[in-house]
Amino acid sequence: MWDAIYYTFGWWETLPTTFPRQWGVPLGAIVVIWASDVPLGAWITGTFEWRVHPGLYLVAIAVPLVVTNVQPVIRALGGGSVTYSPPATLPLITLFVLANMVVLGGTEELGWRGFLQSNLQEHTSVLTAGLGVGVLWWAWHLPLFLGHQNFVLEPVPFLRYTVFVIGASAVFGAFVNVTAGRVLPLMLMHASTNLGALFESSGGVLESTPLVSLVVGSGLWWLIAIGLVARYGRSMVPKSKLEALS
Repeated sequence: MWDAIYYTFGWWETLPTTFPRQWGVPLGAIVVIWASDVPLGAWITGTFEWRVHPGLYLVAIAVPLVVTNVQPVIRALGGGSVTYSPPATLPLITLFVLANMVVLGGTEELGWRGFLQSNLQEHTSVLTAGLGVGVLWWAWHLPLFLGHQNFVLEPVPFLRYTVFVIGASAVFGAFVNVTAGRVLPLMLMHASTNLGALFESSGGVLESTPLVSLVVGSGLWWLIAIGLVARYGRSMVPKSKLEALS
């Protein structure tokens, strides 16, 4: 209904269309848990436990930054140049990531990976659960293609988004197992993914092609997922980590 109102009145660029969508996921998870036999307070406490290995927070930041910023490097191949061109100052970038982590996109992880991933894993593998959550994540955002300025309903952008969301979901699903269900590192990874590139390219032979973001940007998430499956099988993580989420 929310999207229908925005589509009818053309409010896509004037009001926060994504905010109800982002908070709808964790609120839905909270309602389901509240109505179940699981103590809501215990779930919230365990999910928001922040004491994990500091390296996991570093991974949460580094992986999206590498995936995003390798793209201008690829575009610059063949005689181009790459320059450091962040979208804002470091304090503003930090504020954006933190806001995205606890207020905007990162909050979805409470529902997607903090709740749904673990429940699906009771019946299937980490890989299958991650891909399944990815399809739901993809479908949840489909209405944005009706008019939101950041979502273009054209073949390449639509395919790029599809490949990215489902591939990243598989990686996110593995990562939440490594953190034993604690979602704060994953919320940080989600926020870092939304940050965008810190580098800019010019003059390369691939500068103007949109396929770089599809093949490299979205494809790297699948490459990470494939690497985890090749190493650990469909569990995507060591057995000891998988048992920790059970």
